[in-house]
Amino acid sequence: MGSEAKEKKSNKKLNKFNLILCVASFIIMLIFLFCVDKPDKIFNAMKNVNPFYLILCVASMFAYWMCEAITIFVLLKPLFPQARFHNTWFNTVIGQYFNCITPSASGGQPMQAYYYVKFGVPLGSALTALLSRFIVYQFVLTIYSAGTLIIGFNTEGRELISGGLMPFVFIGFAINTAVIICLMGIALWKNGTVKAVNGIITLLTKMHIVKNPMHWRLYFTREVNKFNNNFKFLKKNLWVLVKAAFFTIIQLLLYMNISYLLYRGFFPDADMPWGKIINYQAYVLMFSSLMPLPGAMGAAEVGYAGFFRKIFGDYTGTATLLWRIFTFYLPIIVGIIHLLLLKRRGIDAPDEVNINDIDQGELCEKNEN
Repeated sequence: MGSEAKEKKSNKKLNKFNLILCVASFIIMLIFLFCVDKPDKIFNAMKNVNPFYLILCVASMFAYWMCEAITIFVLLKPLFPQARFHNTWFNTVIGQYFNCITPSASGGQPMQAYYYVKFGVPLGSALTALLSRFIVYQFVLTIYSAGTLIIGFNTEGRELISGGLMPFVFIGFAINTAVIICLMGIALWKNGTVKAVNGIITLLTKMHIVKNPMHWRLYFTREVNKFNNNFKFLKKNLWVLVKAAFFTIIQLLLYMNISYLLYRGFFPDADMPWGKIINYQAYVLMFSSLMPLPGAMGAAEVGYAGFFRKIFGDYTGTATLLWRIFTFYLPIIVGIIHLLLLKRRGIDAPDEVNINDIDQGELCEKNEN
């Protein structure tokens, strides 16, 4: 009983912290907005924006979640034919919620794995689908970002270098590229990757940076094996991989297009090129990836206002607020609603111990497929 009480208490503390974090981020957003624009300018901007385009922004976010749900479902179905799409939809929205309220979006995948098990999906199948989706998303995002930088650098890039933000964009892109290089190393050179990681751990141990080298060697070996197994799954299911990549491309375009819809809402008769706004949104995404805080708080707002100031002009502050509402606060609200609906079905949120079990031990479970 004492152990259960501690787990429930820990879970309550975690929920309170998440709630405080969301409220604090919204307050920071409002402070930021009123620092950028005066209240009368903000209210005037809200009156001038076309509500039809705001509705389209909301619809785009739901379509964005739908594309992710379809991607995961496409990857899960060959592993678990009994999978139901409505459970994957719930899982996707819940994952978006926990991505928003955890540093570097680290909480979404363990929570999704937990709820998939609650839905009757074997843990190995759930993790293979979720990790395969991560691999596909990371590849598509990096290729898309590379294309944006190559195509747009001669215009938007040089124009924005004077603003001081582009170096951070390149750093964000370099980090994403490093992740892809590591994933490729795992896929093509598994044993070499393990040796390289062990060498780095040995070096860090000698520098007295790492204190428990055996723990980290076991951890990284397990992670390498886990991702290598997922690459084998994707290699055996190329058509599934193609479909997953297609829906991921659509998903990213839906997200990037929200800024264009906001622009049309403020300037219905303007002729700003669609591609330019999409490129700016990609720069914001790469810029904000540097901030390891929930929802990239601070970096997302600063990056958006910095890149889109010439696009939105006097409406920059209001556009930044609306963008954050649609892409950050809306997933939190919808995620909470879905969690409450699951609770009515008798499926409670996990205790912290459950998540630790998934993270530390069961994640390495290998699906026989």
